[in-house]
Amino acid sequence: MPTPGDSTPNPQTDLDEALNPHRAEDQQRAREHNQDILLQRGVELRGDESDEELDDLWTAVDRFESLVEARGGDTLVNAPDSSEPDDPRMVLPERKPRESARDYTLRIHEAADRLTRFER
Repeated sequence: MPTPGDSTPNPQTDLDEALNPHRAEDQQRAREHNQDILLQRGVELRGDESDEELDDLWTAVDRFESLVEARGGDTLVNAPDSSEPDDPRMVLPERKPRESARDYTLRIHEAADRLTRFER
């Protein structure tokens, strides 16, 4: 296993680069797309989220919004920045200060779970 600062070539990385020379660019574009989607939905990002954490956040937000809509809610009226939501339970939870992306994702899933037991 290479050590930090080791300039020994990595055959797997070299092979990946040869097979897909645009992979890093594609990954960066996908990351930026995920960030844009989450920001549009009112999710606070800190900039230190990994690609996997962004994917998990997007999945959680999408599930939450789907459940809001399935229960007759409007994700625009019940947006995090809405001053008068129809129902506060249908508003995506805000990220707490210093809350990790993982913990925030879990809280969004918990809020979605509460919506599955929610009668309007």
